[in-house]
Amino acid sequence: MSNLPLNFNLKGRRAAVIGGGAVASRQVPKLLEAEIDDVLVYSPELHQDLQAYLPRIKWVQGKVNEDSTFDEDLLLLTTNDSSLHLAIFQQRKSYQLVYLADNPELSDFSFPKTIRKGPLAISASTGGVSPSYLKQLMTDIEQLMDSTIENDLRFLKSVREQVLNSRLPASDRKRLLNYVATKDFLRSQDRDLLFNQLLKTYLEHIKE
Repeated sequence: MSNLPLNFNLKGRRAAVIGGGAVASRQVPKLLEAEIDDVLVYSPELHQDLQAYLPRIKWVQGKVNEDSTFDEDLLLLTTNDSSLHLAIFQQRKSYQLVYLADNPELSDFSFPKTIRKGPLAISASTGGVSPSYLKQLMTDIEQLMDSTIENDLRFLKSVREQVLNSRLPASDRKRLLNYVATKDFLRSQDRDLLFNQLLKTYLEHIKE
């Protein structure tokens, strides 16, 4: 299976989760983190971990059958009934994206393993080949990550806003942003003062 890694803005979208068990309990928090407007869980029972998200999620209590149809933008099929999943998938609407927990080959999207440090997100997937191997790999990567990442990114966000709001031409903005993002600069003492001096120098240069 060949996938194109993408980041979607799902704010304002709606999602239907078919099944309220352990698999759903792992995926629903990711939907909420993406600021999806409505997350509806269709299931006779609701996992205790999902109950903690009520009323942020809506529980539609009842059994889903092979004739059931849904209008939400995303469909997450997370039961242990492969026949049910296939039937719902075959009846999907043209605008819907469907995730089948038991069939990554048929799914329109997947949930990669993700490490988050502030605004930084590092995601990886084996395409369903070996979630266990991926978990181990991501643990190794996380252990290699510098503890200063979140603080660095807060600084760089502030820097970027100031540079983009300045009168600097595009070439100077790019050069300055590239420089302050280097490890040597980020590890400098008084980097805020150094940046302000650099920005002032650049601005004075364009006046000449």
